[in-house]
Parts: sequence; structure tokens; C-alpha cells
Amino acid sequence: MIYLPYTAMTHHRRAVGFTLIELMIAMAIGLIAMLGIISLFGGTNRTNKLQEGLARLQENGRFAVMRIESDLRMASAQYCSDNEGNRFPSTIVPMWADRVPFVYAANLNLPDSGGMRSVDPSTGARSTIDATNSYALSTRFFKQGFTCTTGTTCTPALWNTGMFPQAGLIAGRRVPNTDILTVRYLRGSGWPISGTGSCVTGGNITLAPQPGDAPLNFPAAAPSLALLSDCRSPSIIPISGAAGNTLTVGNIVGTTAVASCAAKGEADNRVFNFSTDFVTVTYYLAFRANDNPDARPNAGGLRLVPTLIRRENGVEQELVRGVDRLDVRYGIRDNTGNLRYLTAAQVDSRLGNTLTCPPKAGGVPPQPDNQAAMEPGCLWRSVRRIEMHLLVNSGDEVPVMDPIGRSYRYMNVDVTPAENTPLPSGLLHNNLPRREFVAHTSARNKNP
Repeated sequence: MIYLPYTAMTHHRRAVGFTLIELMIAMAIGLIAMLGIISLFGGTNRTNKLQEGLARLQENGRFAVMRIESDLRMASAQYCSDNEGNRFPSTIVPMWADRVPFVYAANLNLPDSGGMRSVDPSTGARSTIDATNSYALSTRFFKQGFTCTTGTTCTPALWNTGMFPQAGLIAGRRVPNTDILTVRYLRGSGWPISGTGSCVTGGNITLAPQPGDAPLNFPAAAPSLALLSDCRSPSIIPISGAAGNTLTVGNIVGTTAVASCAAKGEADNRVFNFSTDFVTVTYYLAFRANDNPDARPNAGGLRLVPTLIRRENGVEQELVRGVDRLDVRYGIRDNTGNLRYLTAAQVDSRLGNTLTCPPKAGGVPPQPDNQAAMEPGCLWRSVRRIEMHLLVNSGDEVPVMDPIGRSYRYMNVDVTPAENTPLPSGLLHNNLPRREFVAHTSARNKNP
């Protein structure tokens, strides 16, 4: 047997490998497959972002509407009914006069009122001067709306230019061309009165908290206000301090005797802390800086997020981010009983002085004895319904959107914007899905 050397064996073995054509074909197939995977991934990613954005949009819109409606339902609410039971005939439906509290304090100190301290007895307008006599507080001060553009320009004019942040394309400012709405109402159950109280300057009121009542929240040695109600004649009086369950009455203005200061067997006399339980809630939009580094600039070189703000007794709370527009319409009932929807400017001007306000409650300036005498802005006490329209976006952009995807309908107007089309606020639309949400409630405290 002859053995060939190892080198000879390898010399005759056939070489194995891919030709250049085979390699090029394989690379082309791989590239096509990779492009397909990338395209599929990109489409899936866009679909996921769109679905996540729409889900977030829906969740934010529903939450905003739910929170707003809970405040709107309570607007103008007082303890017991908000009407005094006196009915006036009108053309369409009967009208009921408001139940209003009498004020025996020099300074009401209402938040978001432009420094309002009292009511001018000769005109019935808000005043920044301390009261020297008692008066009935019109419920026209329990609701107030403004339609604003830029800076501090609003219609009707702001009571004080420092009431709210200025409007402008800067973080911390209000969103231009959006509305402001303030409502006030009494919340909580208060505390029953016991014994014989004396509502004169330096007198005492004894409270009798019941199981389940909230703890007393009157400051021990600081001035505050209390609202006393027996479901008939509510009163607002100054409190100079508290010790245990006893309140000390502060300086009473006027000579009219204060009602509801002692326990009454036939009525449920209760005391509320007017300074905290009579809440002032204001809604408006403000810009916040977008902390997402991937977000595109939408206002020059800035990345801004329009945010729905709920301000309670002067303290701001961010409610929902991504609210581009806020427009409010008010359903008012005039002296004929006719219901119509107006803007804030139209309510304040009585539709260009063409509408007459329903009769006011007795004791409301001007001319406290003449219930037909109208105070400035008297139509605000005739607001029976409120509609708040919100345009909510998804928060994060979708990489690619066609015009149909960017389109939406807002206040019965169809909008099909391009990416660089500005909103009324001045922000660019960009690729953000948007939907309209409407908070719509009737002021149940205004219905008999």
C-alpha cells in the first residue's frame, strides 16, 4: 500500500465557498428583508404612538370634564336653597328671587376679585373700600367670566390687571385667546349653634359640633369671617378669634341687627367659616415648559405645553396638560324667562343693554328697596347653565400624520390644519391628534 503525503491529499481537494454573485444576491435579499422589518417596525411604532396618544387624550379630556362639572354644579350654592321663595311672573316661566347673605363685615376679602372689599352702596359695583354699613351681597359676584386675548386685555375688563398671570407665549403665562371662569359656592355642613348667641361687636357664638362634623377651623387669634344660616336669612359677620367651641364676634358694621345668632328650635342654625368654606374656584389655561427633550419647539425656540389650571382660593393646581383652547358659553334667563347662550362680554353688557335682568333680592344695592333697580353685571346672577369647551391634544407627537389625522371639529367648525398652522394661542399645531370635550351643567342651585 502506497501512502500519499498529506500535502498531496490537500492539493487535490476541491475548494468550497460562495461566488461573488451569490454574495451579492444574499446581501440584496437581506437588505430587502431589513427594509421590510424597519418599515414594519416604523409603522407599528407610529400606530402605537397614535393609539397611546388617543387613549391619553380621551383620559385627560374625561377627567377634565368630570372635575369641571363637579364645580359648575355647585356654582352659587349656599346652605339650603339658593332662592328665597318669592316668585315673580314673567312671559315664559316664573322667576324666583335669589336668597342672598347680608354682610356685616368691613372687608369680604374674596379671592380672584381684584381686591374687592365691599360693594358700593350707590352703584352696586364692587368696591376696594371697606364697608361702613351692612348690605346684601348680590349673587352676581358668585360667577364671573372673561374672554381674553394677549397681555391683560380681556372682555369684560379684568377688575384688576394683577388678578391673573398675563397672557403670552412664555412659560408661566396664560394662554392667549382663551377664557377665564370664576365660580363661588359654599361647601361643607358647618356646625350647629347652641345656646343664646350675641352677634354684636365683642359678643360670642357657641357652637355644638356633632359626631361626623368636620373639626372647627377658625383661627384662635386671627380675624376671619363666618357665614350664619338658618335657611332664611344668611349673614356674613367678622370673627376676631376662637377658643374651644366659642367664637368672638369682631367689629360689626351698620346698625341693622344680625339674624341667626342664637339656636332656634324651628330652624337648623349653622355656622360656616366663610373664609375657607365659601370657596372661589377659577379655571384658565397657562403655559408650562415641556420637559420632554424629544418634543419639537412649537413657539419660536420654546417647547410649551398649554395646561388647564384650577385655582382654589388663590392656590393654583395643574389639572390637565395639553389643553389648547378653552371657551365658555353661558345660558342666561332674562326677565321674560327666555334662556339664551351668551359670551362673557354679552352677559356683562346685557347683550348691548338690550336685556333686562330679573328682579333682584331685597337689600341689594343700588336702591335696596327697589328690586327692579339693576346693579352692574346683574345678568351674571341669571346664569342657569354653563358650557365649557376644551380642545385637548394627545401630548406627544405622532411621527407622521396626514391632514385627515390632524383634523378636528371644535365648536361646530371643522379644522384641517397643516403642521405649521398656528392655533389661536400662537402655538403650532404640529402632529398632535386633537378632540373637543364639553363640560355642560345646569346650575341646580338656581332652580326652585
